[in-house]
Amino acid sequence: MGRVQALLLALVLGGLGYALWTLYTLPSLRVNPEQAQQDRLQTRPVESVTAASDVALPAVNATPPETTADTPNLSSVAQSQEVGDDAPYIPPISPATPAPAYEGDLSDHQAYLADQSARAAQMKLAYIAAVDKKVERLEALLEKGMRHKLPPQQLQEARDKIQGLRAMQAQLRRELAQ
Repeated sequence: MGRVQALLLALVLGGLGYALWTLYTLPSLRVNPEQAQQDRLQTRPVESVTAASDVALPAVNATPPETTADTPNLSSVAQSQEVGDDAPYIPPISPATPAPAYEGDLSDHQAYLADQSARAAQMKLAYIAAVDKKVERLEALLEKGMRHKLPPQQLQEARDKIQGLRAMQAQLRRELAQ
């Protein structure tokens, strides 16, 4: 086990020990019915913000902003990412788009099969295009791992993943060529 792993294990176990000690030493929380009734009587409805402008709400009660369909395009963030020693990987975020439904005549079996075949070909092309970016990223991480002297098993796992992605890409290209 490496030094970093041993240190992390010690920190985790120490934290768990502290948490258990804290829970064990805390006095039990007992509320009698009179205290519960008194707490209910002390609560009052929240006033409007204009009427009570001097009252600040804690962050716990803050509501998150509503998400709208007009989210900014975050592709520039994903494109500008490089594998650095300090920069964590942040995957590109995009809103989910549902697959368009078949708009043809459902009684026409041949047209439906042609549509399904076109969708499968589209998905294969998208995979082929995505492999190049993923392989580039994995190769950069592999080089970074070699610089940081990661264990050979992890480096071989990255090489196997790159090889598997390229093999699948080649297989999909053959399928599309047929």
